[in-house]
Amino acid sequence: MGAFHAYDIRGIYNVDFDKQTAYKVGYFIPQLLSTDKVAVGRDCRVSSDEIHSAVLQGITDAGADVYDLGLTTTPAVYFATANYGFKASVQITASHNGPEYNGMKVSTENARAVGYDAGLKTIKQWIDEDRPTPVAEKRGEVHQMNIYEDYLEFLLKYKGDYSNLKIAMDLSNGMANLFARKIFGGQPDYLFEGMYGRFPNHEPNPLVQRYVEAL
Repeated sequence: MGAFHAYDIRGIYNVDFDKQTAYKVGYFIPQLLSTDKVAVGRDCRVSSDEIHSAVLQGITDAGADVYDLGLTTTPAVYFATANYGFKASVQITASHNGPEYNGMKVSTENARAVGYDAGLKTIKQWIDEDRPTPVAEKRGEVHQMNIYEDYLEFLLKYKGDYSNLKIAMDLSNGMANLFARKIFGGQPDYLFEGMYGRFPNHEPNPLVQRYVEAL
């Protein structure tokens, strides 16, 4: 269970954790956070769809409803959690790590992170104990929830006047593609547009010098 860390669940998929782990995380979240509604988003990594399916099945088997945000960014999931009053949310992502990685970021009301000491440790213990996961008599339902316009409106409130700047923006074939052009229009020079979960140009980690050379 080496995927459980201080602030999230993250590791090489099918090495550090697998879809059964993802299912159990989904199953135990409603119990951990005392809720029957969980918002779920995912990034574009190749493994995110499989993890997404497992998490959704776990949540609904536990009797809670899923509000599926679809492909979206981690900050957008935080926005949804706070803005719509969810007591639980999950973003399926491995942040800046390479394509072989994936994971889950869990939040509670007001978008407060559920880290290891705030609940992930308990979920890990329940998994290690092989706590039963019986299907609820009334399974939860999956509701598609589109937050795109609300979140875009929220972001645009903070946009300044950049008309006097020449901007280059590396989208790293990641989730920033969802909002970059909607916010900044055609003014910047965009690098590596399009969401490709294997990150064919470079991993989305700007702290590695060779990954910012093109920019």
